[in-house]
Amino acid sequence: MPRPVSIDRAQALEQAMLLFWRRGYHQTSMREITAATRLLPGSLYGAFGSKRGLYLAALDHYHDGLQQALTAHLHGTAPPLERIRRFFAELLNGIARDPEGKGCLLINTLLEPPAADAEITQQAAAALAEVEAAFAVALEEAVGNGELADGPPPEARARLLMTGIFGLRVYQRTTPPAGVLNDIVETLLKVTLENPVAKEKRT
Repeated sequence: MPRPVSIDRAQALEQAMLLFWRRGYHQTSMREITAATRLLPGSLYGAFGSKRGLYLAALDHYHDGLQQALTAHLHGTAPPLERIRRFFAELLNGIARDPEGKGCLLINTLLEPPAADAEITQQAAAALAEVEAAFAVALEEAVGNGELADGPPPEARARLLMTGIFGLRVYQRTTPPAGVLNDIVETLLKVTLENPVAKEKRT
């Protein structure tokens, strides 16, 4: 009797995630997945149940990396607006390290949801909502310590930052000239993190 194939779940998820990230859910075939993971279909189905199950697991795997980024850049003891700027600096660095222009897997998922699959859409949206909530917490802290003047509520500013990220990730696909994305982020942060009180004090 043949021995069951033992798989490295994390390694298989990493390879499958990268493939879905590059090609999208619909354009990725099980043949491509088995080639990328070097696993037989039976092993993949045994571990994840289906292509859909594998995609949901890949989204979870991507989400784990996102949570690490949030911890590294949006949480901590640095001033809150500095943490937000640091997050966007790392976002730009990530884009520079992505010559394929894969963008964000979560945003890609929302742009190309599997037909009538609310669970996949909700999973991607919930992960992005964590980023928005982290922005809102940092902005609330900035208002509380006087870094940011009263104005639009932190939640509204956080939504604006998220809208900027969505637009940035889509605009990235047009392969703009060097420096354009940096200018976009600089303008976004200037508008969102503007402090009217500080400006009045300088005049």
